[in-house]
Amino acid sequence: MKNLAVFSGLLALVVLSCTEQPADRHSALIATGISVAKGTEIVCVDIDSGAVMNTTPIDCYLFGSTVYDPTTKGYGFVDCHTTFNLINPESGKLIKSIKLPGNVTHAVIDAKDNLLIGRYATMIYEEDPDTIDTKSAKAGPPIYTHYIIRVNLSTGAIVSNNEIDLGDGAYATTYYYNEKEKHYVLYRADKYLITINPATAEIIKELYIGKTLSNSVYNPVNNTLICLSYSTVDMSQAYSYSADSLSYSTDDYIRTYLTVINHETGAVISNNLIESGGGYQANIAGYDRENNWYIAVNSKFEVVCFDVSTGEVKKRYIPEDPMKDMKFWRRY
Repeated sequence: MKNLAVFSGLLALVVLSCTEQPADRHSALIATGISVAKGTEIVCVDIDSGAVMNTTPIDCYLFGSTVYDPTTKGYGFVDCHTTFNLINPESGKLIKSIKLPGNVTHAVIDAKDNLLIGRYATMIYEEDPDTIDTKSAKAGPPIYTHYIIRVNLSTGAIVSNNEIDLGDGAYATTYYYNEKEKHYVLYRADKYLITINPATAEIIKELYIGKTLSNSVYNPVNNTLICLSYSTVDMSQAYSYSADSLSYSTDDYIRTYLTVINHETGAVISNNLIESGGGYQANIAGYDRENNWYIAVNSKFEVVCFDVSTGEVKKRYIPEDPMKDMKFWRRY
């Protein structure tokens, strides 16, 4: 068990279907997320037309627990009672409800084996393991034990639930599943990309990246990681003078890049400067294979589609209400 640093960011990320589709077959780019503008609800929208297809009220959800299941075409999330709920976002119908042993995040789907995979942690206090009083200084720092869990989505049975040493934790904006190799990947707090056998929780590979990555998606076609990365400029050059005041913006000294990384070697394949957007919403990213688009949501909750090869903006969409934990897929 290790002391846990604060998990940064959030994730939940999804790669759109990699199944080849006929070139003349019509498709629509669909987004589903959670909005709190009119009460907590799941919102499903057609990005191509801008139409809101359906809204489904829910009680609450755990940030970073959301998934899209291509088998059932369901949007899944873990609620405040550690229950995983899978819902048809277009109809609002509950597909499945499964009680879990903890607050599972970094959630992914193994579509071939029909599994939900994720991580969760239990916590005790070092000097007083029985206390749950977070205000008690005498209890000492909390100690977390991490687990990798697999759950059968058909039966609700826990297939495996094994302890793993994650050191000071893992970033919540970079995690994905390599379905071909059956590998679950997390980005550890020490900036190592770690490949895990989810059946045993064994770490089978550690790859040092050494930079902050966020809003990552995995492209299984060419075995690459597509994400946002950042650099800073000299703060002395970040200030811009106006007639009224001396001011600066994060846009002045933080540069945002659309970065493509080789999953096997960690080598940067491309690194294109993109608009900062005032920052990007955590745990929202997608990859549209049909157009080779990387999808992110900026600080104004505007959905922005970037060409992966160039970083050029190809499409923008502003939803009626801001949404978090969005997932994207193609409906044919």
